[in-house]
Amino acid sequence: MPAVIERIRGRLRRALTPMRTPPVIWAPLWHLIRLLMLLVFYVVLRGRRIGHRRIPRRGAVLIVCNHVSFFDPPIMAVAVRPRRVWLMSKEELFRSTPLAWVMSRVGAFPVRRATADRESIRMSRSLLERGEALMLFPEGGVTRSGVMRPGFPGAGSLALIPGVTVIPAVIWNTQLLRGPVRVRFGAPIPMDDLRRSPRAGRNQRATERIMDHLAALLPLVGGPVQDGPRGVPFVPPPRADGKGVIRS
Repeated sequence: MPAVIERIRGRLRRALTPMRTPPVIWAPLWHLIRLLMLLVFYVVLRGRRIGHRRIPRRGAVLIVCNHVSFFDPPIMAVAVRPRRVWLMSKEELFRSTPLAWVMSRVGAFPVRRATADRESIRMSRSLLERGEALMLFPEGGVTRSGVMRPGFPGAGSLALIPGVTVIPAVIWNTQLLRGPVRVRFGAPIPMDDLRRSPRAGRNQRATERIMDHLAALLPLVGGPVQDGPRGVPFVPPPRADGKGVIRS
C-alpha cells in the first residue's frame, strides 16, 4: 500500500511540474482558454484585428510581435485564428507552478533570454520544420511606452530557416487592459536575400529587418513613430530567489 501511494504522489509531482518542452496540446484546456480569451478580446477589450488573412493557413509560419503588456501572448494567440500557434515565452513566467502547468499544456514553452538556449531553439526549429505556427516577441520583454527595444538575434535565426514565412504583427492598447485593442498583421517579411548572404552577422541583420517592419506597422495601430531599434537587447536582472523548477 505505501508503494502505491508513493507512485501516485510521484505521478502527481511530475504532472504538476512545469515542463521545458510542452507535451501534446491538451485540447479541452486549449479550447476553454481560447473561448475565454475570445470573450475578453471582443467584449472586454473591444478588440479588432486587421490583416489576419495574410497568415498562411498551412505551412511553417513565424509570427513576430511587439510587446506592450504581459497580456499580449494570450490576446495574440486568439488573434491569429484559425491557426493554432505555439508561443516562445520568457522563462520567468514559468516560475509559478500553476501558471507553468497551464502554459506548458496550451502550447507555450520557456526560453532563457540572453543565453544560447539550445533547448528552446531546438524546440522552435522542430515546430517550424513540421509546419507549425510559432509566435515570439523579439524584444524579450514588455515596453509599455511602445518605444521598442532592440530584438534578440534568435528571432533572426528562426526567420532564416528555409521555407518559413515571417509575418510581422503589432498590438496596442493592452497596456492598461482598457482597450480598444488593435492588432495588425503585415505582409510577409522577405528573407531570401539574407538566407543567401554571408553567415557572419546574418542573424542580427535578419532581426534588424524584423524590427524595422514592426516599427513601420506600429503607428498604424496607435503606437509611437520610431525607427527600427538597434543595439544590445535589454535583459532585466535575474530574480534573487531563483523561484520555480523547470524539468527537461
